[in-house]
This record gives sequence, C-alpha cells and structure tokens, in this order.
Amino acid sequence: MEILDLDGSAFARGRGQGRKMRDQYRLLLAEFLASEMWRENKPGFLPSALVTQALGLAGQACIKKAVCRYLPLQAERVRGLAEGLGISESLCWGLQFMEILMCEAGKSMKVPAGCTQIHAGPAATASGNPLSARNYDFPNMLAPYQLIRREIPSEPGRFATITVTQAPLAGAHHGVNEHGLMVCVNNARLWKGKDLRYQGVPYQLILMEALETCRTTAEAVKLVTEFPARANAGFFGIADAAGEIRVVEFTASRYAVREPDELNVMAQTNHYIKLVEANLPEGTYWTVKGMEGLEYAHSTNTRHATAYSRLREAAGKITVETMMEILKDHSAGGGDGSDCTVCCHGLTGGTLGSMIVDMRARKMWVAEGHPCTHDYREIEMRK
Repeated sequence: MEILDLDGSAFARGRGQGRKMRDQYRLLLAEFLASEMWRENKPGFLPSALVTQALGLAGQACIKKAVCRYLPLQAERVRGLAEGLGISESLCWGLQFMEILMCEAGKSMKVPAGCTQIHAGPAATASGNPLSARNYDFPNMLAPYQLIRREIPSEPGRFATITVTQAPLAGAHHGVNEHGLMVCVNNARLWKGKDLRYQGVPYQLILMEALETCRTTAEAVKLVTEFPARANAGFFGIADAAGEIRVVEFTASRYAVREPDELNVMAQTNHYIKLVEANLPEGTYWTVKGMEGLEYAHSTNTRHATAYSRLREAAGKITVETMMEILKDHSAGGGDGSDCTVCCHGLTGGTLGSMIVDMRARKMWVAEGHPCTHDYREIEMRK
C-alpha cells in the first residue's frame, strides 16, 4: 500500500494524490470496465464506452452542489484530484458519487461490501490507552489500488491526518488526526428512499471534514449527526485520545448514537443495533458470485457476534496484538476464512486492508490485504 505525504492547500493535496496515482487509476478503470462485476451490474442500455460520461453527469447532478455548499475545501480537493488524475472535473465527481451507489440494495445484493469495527476504551486495555481497529471489506478487484495519505494542510485551523483510501477518491474510510481523534466508517445497504438518496454528500468526505476540523469524539459526533446533507448510510466509529468512544448509526434522514458496554468495549459490522427499523428486511439475499442464496444479515450478524465476544473475553488486558488477533479471526468458518469471518475471504469481495489505531500515540498499524497472511506495519503521524 503506497504512502503519500501531501502538503499545502486542499486543491494542492488533491492534485498531488492524483499525480501520484494516475497510472493506478487508469489500470483500475480498465479493470473495472472489463470485470464480471461491471458486466453483471451495468444498465443494459449503457455501452461501457459511455460509462464515464454518464457517471460524470450523475456526480455533477447529485453531489457537486451539496459538497461545494457544505464542504467547500473538500470540493477543492476533488477539483485538485481531477487535475492530478488528468480527467475532467465532471468525471471526478462521478467517481466520488460511486460511494453512494455502493450503499444501495436495489432488488438484490450484487456488489460485496462489509467491514468490521472493534473498539476498546481505557478500562479494557492493558496499557490504559484506548484502541480502535477495523477490517476494510470491499470488492477484491480494488485491492491493488489502496493508499495511505499523511497530510499537513496549509489552511488555518485544519489538522494533520493519516488516512486510508482508494486511488481515485478524495474522501477516506479510516483515519486519525494530530489530536488523536480517530474516525472510521462501515457501509450499510438500504433501499433507496428516505434513508438513502442520491443527492447529498458521500460519507467519506464527511469523515475527512471531521478529521481535519474536530479534536474530540463529542465534536465529531456533533458534526456528523447535525450534518444537513448526508446522502448514504452507514456507521461512523469515533474515538479520541481521552478514551471517549461512540458509534454513530446513520442514514440520510436519521441517526442513533451507541456507547461502549460495561466492559468498555464495542463492535460494529453492517447492521443497525439501535436504529433497527432501518435494517433490510429478513429474506434479503446476496446474489454475488460465491454468495448466492446467503441472507444479507447472516454475515454481518456472525462477524459482529465473533468480534464482540472476543473483545469481551479479553477486556481488561487488550493490546494492539489482541486487536490484530481478533481481526485475523476465522473461527466462524471453522478455521478457514469465509464470507462470514471477521477476516473476510469471499470469492468476489473480502478484507482488503486492516487498520489499528492507538489514539494517544497518534499511531496507526496497517496490513495490506488479509491480516491472516499479511504483516502490519506501523505508520506514524508526520511532524
């Protein structure tokens, strides 16, 4: 996983990312358009040659206005990214819009997506340092196009960050800032309607705004819950150096906030625990190759039960190594990785990366790919 050190304005940092990742982006686009996943999911009337044009129009129409209005510096990042990648600004907005499409259930579940968060507050760890971690589960074809960004913004009041993302994306799905605030996000799949709409701001851009402007869990929870233009749905994991940990369950129109249990631990996968009425109904099935006939809720419920039970068993003596072992867990698969194990091994989608954050140390450990077969490397905040 490449590490990019980026400085300057939001536009300059976006442009720097684009320039560094231009070749990877071109490979990604070519692989995507040739993939079985695209062939099975593209609108039948749309030739692949026109996909970039249609995607750009959708991004311009659905998210550009809201991002420019509510997150103007993130909009500048998108513009810089477009210049760096050597693509039109319209297409770059379309690439950010694809995040919202990944949250739609549609008539069936044709694109794999998961993720498992685990959190341990000070009372649950051996050192007294709070720890948060997550496996990032997404389509396997995206594995070669991940990156780590270490950024120092030049704008007044913006904080330095370490984030993990994909080559053509301006936002991020996991990160920590110089004040020890950690924010990560898991996907939720919902029917389009009041809880999922195409118009608004994708959650990965909201995550970036929180990391660049908030110091504490309370500040970040306020930002994401009061944000007026959420478009899609998911679960923000938020933790700070003081040990305050929350999970915000959110949709486009509502939210609920969860706290750690009496042992000071919590887990989150891809279903709502407090906002239960937002969950997909029973009988919603995956049609992804290798997952045909598997009920959507089965994987997320199984991964949550495994991760949460292991956290509770280790509470009071949890270390970074404990978090690594939980993220490598295959117990629900009888020792082998499957779609339902914390370390997810699916034919089409699985764990692309694994991240652990010590908020007080302002430090992240990242494993590229399945943590059961890849070593973690330590990433420190730039000074």
